[in-house]
Amino acid sequence: MGLVAALDRLGAIDVPGVTSYALDETPDVLGGAQLPALMIAPEWGGDWPGLAPSGFAAGFGRLAVRVAHVLLAAPVAGGAGSHVALPDLAALIDAYIVALASDPLLGGALVRPAQVRVTAGVAPYGGIDYHAATFLHEWTLRLAPGG
Repeated sequence: MGLVAALDRLGAIDVPGVTSYALDETPDVLGGAQLPALMIAPEWGGDWPGLAPSGFAAGFGRLAVRVAHVLLAAPVAGGAGSHVALPDLAALIDAYIVALASDPLLGGALVRPAQVRVTAGVAPYGGIDYHAATFLHEWTLRLAPGG
């Protein structure tokens, strides 16, 4: 297994009430029925690279990678406000962590469980600002010749 398998597993994470998008299925804009939504978003890593190999150990067949996975909860404008959005976002963060804990090795693609840090705030997507959480994953992947 390798990076593609790990990204596929991440894109298929099952968080109740959340639409998860695979990397190649991410829409350009979101409609209300698609929210809350999870997507792999390399450009949203900030100082943490969204999808960047950070080291390769040839003798061990391992690759260290950092990946940003963004949860867009609700639009900021026209929404019920932060006093409603933030508790809802906190509940979605909890649900995400529970879902990830059910498969912390992403189907065997990772050598050790994903290390994840989360930031909450506002994220722009498709011209709209959303209340969002960004899950910053650090992975060590197994690499095998031919796949």
